[in-house]
Amino acid sequence: MVVSMLSGFSFIVSCEHASAAVPARWKPLLAPYLAQCEEHQLWDPGAAEVSRELARLLRAPFFSGETTRLLVDLNRSLTHADIFSPPVLTLPPAERTDILCRHYYPYRHRVRQEIEGLLAEKRPVVHLSIHSFTPAFEGETRANDLGLLFDPWRKKDNDLAEIWLHYLQQKEPALVCAPNQPYLGISDGHVPVLRKLFRSTRYFGFELEFNQRLPLKRQAPHYARWLHRCLKLALESKAAAHVAE
Repeated sequence: MVVSMLSGFSFIVSCEHASAAVPARWKPLLAPYLAQCEEHQLWDPGAAEVSRELARLLRAPFFSGETTRLLVDLNRSLTHADIFSPPVLTLPPAERTDILCRHYYPYRHRVRQEIEGLLAEKRPVVHLSIHSFTPAFEGETRANDLGLLFDPWRKKDNDLAEIWLHYLQQKEPALVCAPNQPYLGISDGHVPVLRKLFRSTRYFGFELEFNQRLPLKRQAPHYARWLHRCLKLALESKAAAHVAE
């Protein structure tokens, strides 16, 4: 795969909650639980379509989860209480370990290995992890259409996020774009773990959260082009010139 080097950067795109698929081996276990779940509990609707198109535009490596988050949540740390759904928690420890070995560890390893390879080429790496969230949670409406999640204590990440948000809002003024909403960019997740692993300022990890009220599946190319265009403007702006240093 040819890797994009826009403005001297390399890119990687991931979508941890891309699939609602249940491997045949665990369908009997999860079937009763799945019947009671809403779609968003299984996966992130629309995230796969947007992330796949964005990776194509960036000519970037793309990694996506292949099973429902109810089997194992690829975006959670091993110590997180929600890494397994209630039915999976009833399994013997050895079988839960088997699930991790089949699905969790290989995914995490592939992403980490790709980032290590790109960093070895001495260019900054921008990692974009795409998700979607429900329009309301616990009775409260979520106002933003897009959330850009990052670590505000990492100056270069913060500076790039600020410029990118400026262009995102400028190019789509009808959409509400917010920093670290509806979740904090430093909360448990795949990208925050990688930030700790790759402490070098050449790794830039961002999570992009789309509101599921948007027509993500139908208009995935539009949203991907919007992200791509605004990221390009941000990286090429004079204000961001120091970011790649």
